[in-house]
Formats: sequence, structure tokens, C-alpha cells
Amino acid sequence: MNVRRYTARDMRDAMRQVSEQLGPDAVILSSRRVGEMLEVVASVEPALSAPRQPAFEPPPRGTRGATDPELAAMRRELYDLRALLVQQQSLSERDQWAIRHPLAAECIERLQTCGFGEKLARSLASGVQEDSTPEIVWSRLRTRISASIATASPTVLEQGGMLALVGTTGVGKTTTISRLALRQIRRMGRDSVMLVTLDRQRIGAYKQLQAFGQMAGVPVMLLESERDLVALSNRAGDGKLILIDTEGQAARDAAERKLFAQIRNQVELDTWLVIAATHQAGVLKQILQSFQASDPSALVLTKVDEAEQLGETLSVLLEQRLGLAFYSDGQRIDDDFHKADTMYLTRLALQEPARAVRMSADAERRPLTDPPPSGLPFNAQTRSQPETMVLESVVPFRKAVHAAH
Repeated sequence: MNVRRYTARDMRDAMRQVSEQLGPDAVILSSRRVGEMLEVVASVEPALSAPRQPAFEPPPRGTRGATDPELAAMRRELYDLRALLVQQQSLSERDQWAIRHPLAAECIERLQTCGFGEKLARSLASGVQEDSTPEIVWSRLRTRISASIATASPTVLEQGGMLALVGTTGVGKTTTISRLALRQIRRMGRDSVMLVTLDRQRIGAYKQLQAFGQMAGVPVMLLESERDLVALSNRAGDGKLILIDTEGQAARDAAERKLFAQIRNQVELDTWLVIAATHQAGVLKQILQSFQASDPSALVLTKVDEAEQLGETLSVLLEQRLGLAFYSDGQRIDDDFHKADTMYLTRLALQEPARAVRMSADAERRPLTDPPPSGLPFNAQTRSQPETMVLESVVPFRKAVHAAH
């Protein structure tokens, strides 16, 4: 048996090397990842026309049998060959499928490298046609992922009402409140927005909203409990938007606390769940499950620019149907806050070249706001400070706006 070991970039490259050197009758014995490369062991049976040899020939008279070192070497070689044969026989059905479908296997491997779960990667690649080119297949996968991410276009921003942001500590709820308020002010004026916080635990959150409210000329209220929202409900509607910041909750506490459960039948309240792209898939799933008790109608995804593998986040979004409304990918309050653009996020998650991602953003990302009303002179800017993140200055309208997010 002629056994050889090959190192390749992917299964297609490995199959090409095996076919060129061992011929079409070669058999893949094993394959495994070694760093960024794929190591494949293959073999081919010797030609059947080889002359027959006796199974055993006694050593010539006057000579001794093979020496002990020679016997040991033969035993080791036979043991290695036997191990390879056993490994070949025990190749999983999955490995055999990968050998028969090298292009699909390559797509699955690439998706997993980007952070997508194995089960989802196999589902996405299930329809790959092996006679297609890698470029065509990847383009179809990209489109399929993008089209499968649920999005939301909530009416509360257009019609007014009460909107509360919920989520775990540190995901950027307070900054997202400021971003939504700035968006609303530019579209409908200062009188269209009111800021409320229920977070009495973190002083910095209230100070951040208070500073923003002073610069924007909008009222900010610190309430004792969610029951106080009932008295404010008559101010909502007719274009008036009341944005409500809430205290961060641990995922394990969210299911038990059931925020706003006591006033649901007294006020019309929309709830959005804020999640961070920096969380691992398992944590995100737990958060989504736990915060179902708050009955969220949409998602806001923050810290996209800080995610090491955005594929993990998109895997979770693909497995649930709560629509994504907005996402943030930087510290600028205005320019880094966007309506959901699933193609841009997909290209980013697939780790495509930066130029391709930017082109996608320029071509497909919708503007966050309409042109600002005349007479609106400010654009808030923040400087990140530990815990407080207080808004500190007023700058001309089109300058960058920064915030911890």
C-alpha cells in the first residue's frame, strides 16, 4: 500500500494533489486541521499485475532470520498500516460526505471560521451545487444569510408613544436612548421627545441623559418606579416620543422580574431589547430567552465594531424571529448609529475585504435620518469616561458625535 500525507489549503486543493500524484483510485484515509491548513492522508493499492511472491520463503541455509531491530521495524510499519485502515473504515458519514462534496465542505469550513455554528453552516451549505464556481456559491450564501435575518420597522418612532430599552448591564442602553432622541429631534423637533430613566442604581446613566437633555433642550425625568409611567402615559402619542432608560439586569434575573408586567394593562408601552455583538452565542441565546418576559418587539445591536466574530451574533439572529431595528458600530452618536442593514452586517461577518464591505455600506445602507430641520444648531459630542460618560460639549451640526456605546 502506497500511503502519503498531503498538506493543503482546503479539501478541493487536497483532492487535486491526491488525484495528480496517486491517480483516480486513491482513497482518503483521514483528514484533520493543522493550524490554518488541512492535512490529508491518502493511499492507493499496488497494481494487481505484480508478480506473485511466495507467502513465506525459508532463509537460505547458513543464514539467520531477520534481526530483532528489523522485526521491530516491520511490526511498527504493520501497526501503522493497520491503524490507517481502521481509521479509513471508521471515517464518519460526515467525512465521507465532505469528500464527495468538496465545495460545500469548503463553504461549511469557511462559515465556521467566521463564527457561524456548525449546524447552521451545514444548513446554509446544503443547497450548494458542486458544478458552480466558488464565487457564485459564496455570493448565493451571502444573499441567503442577509435575506434570512429578520428586521423591524417600528411605528412608535413615527407615531409617538412610550418606548423602553431593556437589556443587561453595559450593552449601551443609555447611549442608544441618546441616539434615538437625537434622531427624533432632527426629524420632528425638540418638543417631540422626552427622556425618562428608571435606573436609580447607576448615577452615571442619569447624568449622561441629563447632560444630553440640557444641550438638546428636552426634559429628563428620574422616576422612582415603573408605576410612575402610568401618570406620564397621557403625554405620549400625537408624535410625542417618551424614551425610557432602564436599569441593567442580569439575564437570570430578567425572567423572574418581568419588567413592566404590572402596568402592561394600563399603558401602551413598546419595549426593545438591546444586545451587544461582543457577547458569545451562548450568552446571547440566554439573554434573548430571559428577556422574553419583558415582551420586546425589536432588537438593537450595539458594539458591532468590537465583535471578534460577528458570525456568532448573526447565527443567533438567524435562529430567532425578533426583528433587528438598529445597530451601532462606533462611538459617534449620529454617524455610527444605523437602521438595520443585513447585507452590510453579513459581509462584515463573513470577513470580506474591507473595501467590499465599505462598498456594500455605501450602496445599501439607508440614511439614518432625514435632512435636519432648519434652525437646529447643535450636534452633541461625548467623551468616554469611566462609568459616567457625561456629554460635555456642543459642536457644529455635521461634525462627528462620539459616545461610549
